[in-house]
Amino acid sequence: MLCILITAGMVPAQPAEPTTLTTSEPITEPITEPPAEPNRDPVSEPSDATDPDAPLNEAVVTLHSGRQITGFLIESTADSIVIRINGIDTTFSRARIAAVRVLPPVEERFRQLRDAVDDDDIRARMALVEWLRIRRAYELALVELEGILAIEPNNSNARTIHAWIKAHLALNKDTRPERSTTPNAARPQTPQIPVLTARDINRIRIYEIDLRTSTRLTVPEETMRTLMVRSPEAFPVDVKEREKILQADPIEQLRILFELRARDLYDTVTVREDPPVMQTFKSRVHGSGGWLVNACASNRCHGGTEAGRLRLINKRPNSDETAYTNFYILQQFRLADGTPLLNYEEPARSPLLHLGLTRQASLYPHPEVDARSLNQDWRQVFRSTNDRRFRETADWVASLYQPRPDYRIQYPPAQDAPPTETSSETTPEQAPEEPPTNP
Repeated sequence: MLCILITAGMVPAQPAEPTTLTTSEPITEPITEPPAEPNRDPVSEPSDATDPDAPLNEAVVTLHSGRQITGFLIESTADSIVIRINGIDTTFSRARIAAVRVLPPVEERFRQLRDAVDDDDIRARMALVEWLRIRRAYELALVELEGILAIEPNNSNARTIHAWIKAHLALNKDTRPERSTTPNAARPQTPQIPVLTARDINRIRIYEIDLRTSTRLTVPEETMRTLMVRSPEAFPVDVKEREKILQADPIEQLRILFELRARDLYDTVTVREDPPVMQTFKSRVHGSGGWLVNACASNRCHGGTEAGRLRLINKRPNSDETAYTNFYILQQFRLADGTPLLNYEEPARSPLLHLGLTRQASLYPHPEVDARSLNQDWRQVFRSTNDRRFRETADWVASLYQPRPDYRIQYPPAQDAPPTETSSETTPEQAPEEPPTNP
């Protein structure tokens, strides 16, 4: 049972902070903290005090008297250390300090805490949200909240905190200072992965749209008039009948575009919301209700410097750019022998899923990793093939259109480095030219 609780519907204006502790435990959390680096002194690693939304480093200061103080690390110099305790910045002289221990990054600790919580334990997950909010890990908190709301859409507490975080980030967006881009030689830099453009995202939405559902989209009148001039035989002779088509539901107009294979006009259509298949991907696979961002795409896995051939994005996980780019990468990636990550014929046999099982239970065992470089060994994502997240992901793969469409997207973009082993090809073989007209 998690020990951090928040009152339903109440979001404090300022986050609470770790308090001074006099026991041998440096900090109280739902489960035991992962081991910290024993000799890591934060002289060169203070928290970013110039950015009000920057995640805060936490540290445990042990005094020569034996007393331990846990708080947010604000400043560290050769002479003193400043720790923020209950909102008060307290300075400790180095002469009084026996040891300083910086706790592991919030993302890493959250991953371990989250792994100990069942997906359906909403109370515990809400406690984790508050734990993240206190530490300013707002993006991770939003992902977790969206996963909670996917299970309980009417959870008023989750909705309130979600709205608060979104409003808080929006309020500080324009005033947040630019972060320094000077490379830190002491830390390996995570390679930047290019993201899809807004045009690419819109195109994926067009090709993945379900014509049986009501989706908000816009088809310009000029697009339909252009089509009428180009293919007059496909439209009524009567002017009034053609005018009815111009006033028709955009979904029906899009169906006509598909049927006439007007590929050059697809980009004139604007889809204003995610198609159902992408909604499922975001809530059940990609986001916190799923597993991809917090497991495979974490900094210690395929989202960091040890990513290997498969590289995924974990920055701004709630953004369309991140979700759609990862969606595209998963479809294009091939194993060393050419096997696709997604098996559309037998979704439960997809390598993407089996790489998340224990090596003994997997058809495609995850490769061994260097535990020393990652400070931890690889851990499976799914308990078994009966794991809810495994089954939901297999169902999502099964819901994708077959055969898969050719989005006609160039990735990585031309201005970036040419495609590498990360994506073996930009277009699947024999991909259809059009989206299905009868899904």
